[in-house]
Amino acid sequence: MGRDLSFKNFLKDLGMRIGAAAVVLSIFFGLGYINRTNLFGLSSLLGDQLAFFTVAFLLVGVTSICWIVLQRSRS
Repeated sequence: MGRDLSFKNFLKDLGMRIGAAAVVLSIFFGLGYINRTNLFGLSSLLGDQLAFFTVAFLLVGVTSICWIVLQRSRS
C-alpha cells in the first residue's frame, strides 16, 4: 500500500478520525436525548440498556456503510 507520508495527509487522516469519533458520539448522545425526552414514544424501546446499545451500534454500522458507499462512488 503506497501512501504518501506527508504532513498534509497526516492532518487529513487525523481530521477524518476526529470526525468519525464525533459522529459516533453524536449518535449515542442523540439516542440518549431521544430516550430522555420520549421523542416519538421511543423511550419504551430505548429504555432497555441492551436495546439502546443495539440501536446505537446498528446506526453506527449503517452510517459507516453509507460512508463507504459514498467514498467508493466518488473515486
